[in-house]
Amino acid sequence: MNSELGTRLDKMVDIQGTALSTPVWNYDLDSIQAILLALSRNPEFHSAQVYDTDGLILAELTSETAQTIDAALSRETAIKHNSFDRLETIGTVKVLFHDALITAEIRERLIFDGLVMVVTILVLSALTFLGANSYIGIPLKLLLESIQTEKQHKNRVAVNWKSDDELGAVVTAYNDLLQKQSAYEAAVKASELRAKRSEAQLTQAIETMSEGFALYDQDDKLVLCNSNYRNISAKRARIITLGSRFEDLMRELVYAGDFVGTEGREEEFIKETCSGHVSLQERMILHLSNGTWLQFNHRRTPAKEIVVLATDITPLMNQEREIRRAKEIADQANTAKSQFLANMSHELRTPLNAILGFSEIMKSELMGPLGSNHYKSYCHDIHSSGTHLLDLINDILDLSKIEAGAFELQDESVDLAQTARAAHKLVVGQSTSDFVPVNLDIPADLPYVKADLRAVKQILLNLLSNAVKFTPQGGEVVLSAMKNSDHSLSIQIRDTGIGIPKHELERILEPFIRADTPMTRAFEGTGLGLPLVKSLMEQHDGTLSLSSQISKGTTATITFPASRVLERPGTTPFDQTILSSNA
Repeated sequence: MNSELGTRLDKMVDIQGTALSTPVWNYDLDSIQAILLALSRNPEFHSAQVYDTDGLILAELTSETAQTIDAALSRETAIKHNSFDRLETIGTVKVLFHDALITAEIRERLIFDGLVMVVTILVLSALTFLGANSYIGIPLKLLLESIQTEKQHKNRVAVNWKSDDELGAVVTAYNDLLQKQSAYEAAVKASELRAKRSEAQLTQAIETMSEGFALYDQDDKLVLCNSNYRNISAKRARIITLGSRFEDLMRELVYAGDFVGTEGREEEFIKETCSGHVSLQERMILHLSNGTWLQFNHRRTPAKEIVVLATDITPLMNQEREIRRAKEIADQANTAKSQFLANMSHELRTPLNAILGFSEIMKSELMGPLGSNHYKSYCHDIHSSGTHLLDLINDILDLSKIEAGAFELQDESVDLAQTARAAHKLVVGQSTSDFVPVNLDIPADLPYVKADLRAVKQILLNLLSNAVKFTPQGGEVVLSAMKNSDHSLSIQIRDTGIGIPKHELERILEPFIRADTPMTRAFEGTGLGLPLVKSLMEQHDGTLSLSSQISKGTTATITFPASRVLERPGTTPFDQTILSSNA
């Protein structure tokens, strides 16, 4: 009887091991717990634990009566998983059964067997003393037939007999036992069905992935992959086999000529690739000899296994190549445009110089009076227009040179204070500044800078001219300078003019772009001043920044880096005299 009970318990635990195969393989803790919960419905259940191959507990469950009843019997079995026709152990399940309940079951079995013996004796007695007593013989016959059917693992049949005597109680107990066994087996079959369904869903999901999927175990051996991983390359399909190590697969593929650029450096390439695989490099891009570009992503599972996803990024790489090609063409076109503008500007300046020279002579009447005063006025207009056009051509020429990479700085030691005063004098002498005071606020100990003097003058004149032009009567313009804490040097031109909309501040730094507001449309301009200032400052490794508020004014700040700031000769750090002048 004990042997039969042990066999039944072993069978029960083996069934659990089979049911747990797929959840343990997928590390599905919820499914593992559900299987243990189904097992706990068995009255004999005491507790159960599920271990991985390292002996770590994945899940455990203890019955509510475990603290009051000791466990007498334990059964343990290996959890195995069939992966690609290879059976391997992936964990262990251990189940403990109640001492008292098992004892009670043994007692019930003894009673059951005793009852069978009693029934048999009764049958013999009935045959001997009573003959064919149908009252006892019929239920005993039905009971014996049901027992024989159960032993032969045929369909389980309950005994259809009811009576109020001891024989009826035996039949009732026997039928209850059959019912409990049926319920238990149904629960186990349901668990097995769920496990198989989960395994099938996982396999189908991996197979339908657009990326190549592979799983390598703790020994870096391939245990699972989908068809996309096998068929990324024609050579790959026949080389990739389950149980192969990643390094061995890469070596075969490399020496089979599956990758571009490995000739002569095969072992170095294999070492780099394996290093990226082990270190879980997230973005490993490889170029196959068939023109395909693959991006490999590596992840480690809680079980220390490595998941590899291989994504075909050939369209993306082709798109990047087209973008680079388009950028090169655009750069070439931009360079050609800049060269064309530089050449045209140079060709235009020659006749303009003659126009300016002759108009200056005629305006000054060096060769004698012109006659009518209208002629003198016309000469003045010709000279003013030519000067404006020459300034515009010079700006275009400078921008073109910078864009074409042909602009060369003539660096020298520049006294910014003196240069600022010179620019100040030129601006306050213009008729447009008659009603706008231009204030100069420069420290006497302002350091020198290493810069191109002509470019610095042009920067200051452009910024001051803009400030004066866009400041209405009654406003003011202030040119100030300061040394910064990082030893850089900044010059600010601040006005109280019409201001610039915030969303236009970046846009107006592009060539030929002006702020599009009703107030700015009333002023002439080409949109080259600020872009030229920005480009010239970038040539000096410096910056131009703008801040502005509508109707409150604009502040333009140019900053020379510390690497271009020079000590001012004959000054001390404590000389803070301020030079100020108003116009």
